[in-house]
Amino acid sequence: MSPEFSCNPQHAIDTRRFYELDSLRGLAAFTVVLFHFSLLGSPDSNYLFFRTPLRLLVAGPQAVILFFLLSGFVLTLPYQRRSSLGYASFLLKRICRIYLPYLGALALAVLGDRYLPGHGPYKSYYLNLTWSVPVTIHLIRQHILFIGSYDWAQLNLAFWSLVNEMRISLAFPFIAVAVLRGRNAWILFSAFAMSLACFPLATVFWKVFPLSTANTALRSTLTLHYAALFVIGSLIAKNLPAINRWYSRSSTLQSALLAFTALLFYFFGSASSIVQRFPAPKELYDWPVALGSAIIIVLAINSRPFHRFLTSRTIHHLGKISYSLYLIHGTVLFALVHTLYHRVPTAALLLPYLGITLAVTEVFYHAVERPAMLLGRRLTSPLAAAKQPPPKSRL
Repeated sequence: MSPEFSCNPQHAIDTRRFYELDSLRGLAAFTVVLFHFSLLGSPDSNYLFFRTPLRLLVAGPQAVILFFLLSGFVLTLPYQRRSSLGYASFLLKRICRIYLPYLGALALAVLGDRYLPGHGPYKSYYLNLTWSVPVTIHLIRQHILFIGSYDWAQLNLAFWSLVNEMRISLAFPFIAVAVLRGRNAWILFSAFAMSLACFPLATVFWKVFPLSTANTALRSTLTLHYAALFVIGSLIAKNLPAINRWYSRSSTLQSALLAFTALLFYFFGSASSIVQRFPAPKELYDWPVALGSAIIIVLAINSRPFHRFLTSRTIHHLGKISYSLYLIHGTVLFALVHTLYHRVPTAALLLPYLGITLAVTEVFYHAVERPAMLLGRRLTSPLAAAKQPPPKSRL
């Protein structure tokens, strides 16, 4: 018998499927794809994208913050809709949903590292992060078990966030119940406290445990910081009925100002000229981005023009395959880098990169991600799985 997590939130429950948020995740994943490609260019060539409103197209780091909020939001919904949920069932479904596709992407990355070795060293620091050394069994073992302070970028640039995603999944049922039962102010305060605590905790762990380096300690405790972002997403889900009522009373001008505010804060993480003036840990600047992301989620649900755009067929399909897109785009990128870089102009790689990435994503989704989702459903609810249609988007 697995432990049951009970909750009885005192608010109305929205039982519909939030397809617009799946699409929002897809757009965010696509900006990560473009962001990693943009790093192939020189700072001068990227000025137009990083110093103008066009940086929305390459807002990769901000997209990861949005991912964490979306995960917190979506994972909280089942706890609102049911009186209790089993921990083992939740964890098994998350393993099938996140970890199994990750292992498939890891296999592709290992093959790329093994058979397409780097032709560096390159002048770009970024290009020397991935597939720059021979793959080893030890490195693969670390990637499988999520142990130690290993080189996350060596096989795939996107894998770092999945380490935190799986760690947080282990504790998320406790987080969801705490959010739904607790007072909003205290939950918000606790989220900030978790975020701030990771830095002194890293110092303590580093000095107390001789086997732990400063980098290892910080990488471990930063999971608290990212868990705090899940809490914000969970808070939005909890208070969504009240948020929707508030938005329904806003005027067109107020809605436009809200959208402008969302973009202003969402871009804050890229405003390096501002950030560099204050000697604070760079992760703390995730909080303005989190605020912008929270507003974007609210707009995706409530703004009719934005909602219509997100629920269009093409955009929604991008959302359906977004996790596969996030997992494999780095492998496709570095496969091109190690075969064509310096042989053709960098700009000429963009269209092949996007085309191959989307094609491989489709194959990966149908061959790996979708079967893993179905497996999770069958293992956790054998009878219900036979009656349900194939999953259409990431949970």
